[in-house]
Amino acid sequence: MKMVTAVLFSFAALISTALSQTTTVVVDASNLRLKINKNLYGQFSEHLGNCIYGGIWVGEQSTIPNTNGIRNDVVEALKRIKVPVLRWPGGCFADEYHWKDGIGPREKRPTMINTNWGGVTEDNSFGTHEFLDLCSQIGCEPYFSGNVGSGTVQELSQWVEYVNSDNVSPMTTLRKQNGHEKSWGVKYWGIGNESWGCGGNMRPEFCADQTRRYGTYMRDYGHNRLFKIACGASSGDYQWTETMMKNALGFMSGLSLHHYAFQNGRTAADFDESGWFSMMKNTLLIEEFITKHSAIMDIYDPNKKVAMMVDEWGTWYKVEPGTNPGFLFQQNTMRDAITAACNLNIFNNHCDRVRMANIAQMVNVLQAMILTKDDKMLLTPTYHVFDLFKVHQNALWVKTSFQSPEYTYQNEKLPAINCSASIDGTGKLHISLCNIDPKSSQKITCELKKYSPRGVTGQILTANAMNAYNSFDKPAEVVPQKFSDYTFSKNGLSVSLPPMSVVVLELDGSVELPSPLELKNPMPGITCMYFEGIWKNLPGFNGLTPVRTETMGQIAIPEKNSSENFAACYVGYIKIPADGSYTFYVNSDDGADIVIDDNVVVDNDGQHAPVELSGTEVLKTGYHKIKVGFFQAGGGKVLDVALEGPGLPKQIIPKGMLFHE
Repeated sequence: MKMVTAVLFSFAALISTALSQTTTVVVDASNLRLKINKNLYGQFSEHLGNCIYGGIWVGEQSTIPNTNGIRNDVVEALKRIKVPVLRWPGGCFADEYHWKDGIGPREKRPTMINTNWGGVTEDNSFGTHEFLDLCSQIGCEPYFSGNVGSGTVQELSQWVEYVNSDNVSPMTTLRKQNGHEKSWGVKYWGIGNESWGCGGNMRPEFCADQTRRYGTYMRDYGHNRLFKIACGASSGDYQWTETMMKNALGFMSGLSLHHYAFQNGRTAADFDESGWFSMMKNTLLIEEFITKHSAIMDIYDPNKKVAMMVDEWGTWYKVEPGTNPGFLFQQNTMRDAITAACNLNIFNNHCDRVRMANIAQMVNVLQAMILTKDDKMLLTPTYHVFDLFKVHQNALWVKTSFQSPEYTYQNEKLPAINCSASIDGTGKLHISLCNIDPKSSQKITCELKKYSPRGVTGQILTANAMNAYNSFDKPAEVVPQKFSDYTFSKNGLSVSLPPMSVVVLELDGSVELPSPLELKNPMPGITCMYFEGIWKNLPGFNGLTPVRTETMGQIAIPEKNSSENFAACYVGYIKIPADGSYTFYVNSDDGADIVIDDNVVVDNDGQHAPVELSGTEVLKTGYHKIKVGFFQAGGGKVLDVALEGPGLPKQIIPKGMLFHE
């Protein structure tokens, strides 16, 4: 095997490296209204190489410890990083996959040639039931990628029915015959994959039409509402996004974006600083792509109801020597750990629009979390980044601002530092810092606003070499360590980031919150003002005269209404039982919003079918102003206002929490 030249930087050299000037990072907890969707930490598994077979599925007769044929060691590792969602069966494979070939007795399932990946025979022993069992064992949500490239509308429609329906039908009968009595209620469904390429080489106009057509027949069953993900662009193809948003907006809940950072011609561990710099440069382009695609989406969807789903991302190198070129097996080095941290920080900081991301791929393929070899398993440096960053899942995003120092290589420059921050449900503040410079340390001072810290701990991931990696012989070459190179006081936090390092700090403390209101005579119920008229958006209620005013125990559509064109405004106070983070939900048809203490928390305005949006506010115990607006413009009418918070599962706001004076 070819000897890979290691480019070493000893810790002695790191210590002797001069520190750059101090960078001040302002961490501002004054506006905690965006939640970092846990699905930003999603995974992707495809019938490709040894991702499924050998990496996940070994069969029930294997000597490798398994549950229902699925590797126990892999499942336990994935549970530790709290995988929230898993995309399957592809990728390019998805648009050649026919789901009925993967159900029923395994010995009777037909085979196929995996023409995209290595030309190997696929025996379909891992299909719908096995995938859903995997998700159940991990504790994550499934995400099916539907076949639009070579499959029919009926085929995809029947797959949804097979998985989600409890009605009496041929598909539910078939599911029961195959051993599963109740439906699974799967939410996330992709309408094709990379339709601009391996998914059919479509033009965007045709893809938009196919999205409308296939999406029409992907039905909701029971209380489950499908989250339909349309095929979006690759990297900087802005025309694709423009066309899809213009022509298929009402037929999708999310729009995908794919971006890989390529290094052609060299394997994952075969590089010098030139290869390091080029990979950092290609990785950081994702922020430009997200920003520009989001701006296009904002034109057609200013309220950000359609999510951006970065459901394929990662590094892509020449495969390891001696492996099948179609299996995309590559090593995973400290460089990949840094690129993972960069991506996750960027996704966190764009959580207003980006609500899912799925790294490619979970096991044995591309930028994998896990590598397996027979009964052995190892965790890659990228896995350890996901482990460090899991603290951000479903936490409240905290704005950070700073002027990054530069990492310079030859005549090019990149920002050396990136970071993100969040506050979890216990009030802990987490700051994730990444130094992409492989030679220079960075001195950082964190200036905390509206947060009072009591203590700090930290973890670091770094290495002695840019191309350090974990092998089956040495599986702990790159692993997290306790981090203590900081000084902490009530006035601030100073940190020294070593070269090529990822640091996650945990601060125990509390958010400085505004005081609640003091009411003289609070009485149960909320005031509802009812209006009649024709609107296309929520009216400005202050300038309108209500037809009538009444007190209601809960926020609901008034029983007496014109049934077609009316509006209602609910004003009063909500009594918060404990300090903490509260998420408010409004499911409405047509438009609605929620305003807490004069801050718009949820904006679900416009004429639309029932759709639920949410927003978050951190509140102190006591009374807070609440205002809910709603309008109806013909057709169906729905208004459900719910919340969840400390000790409160998601529920319609109960009577005992609403008051008026």
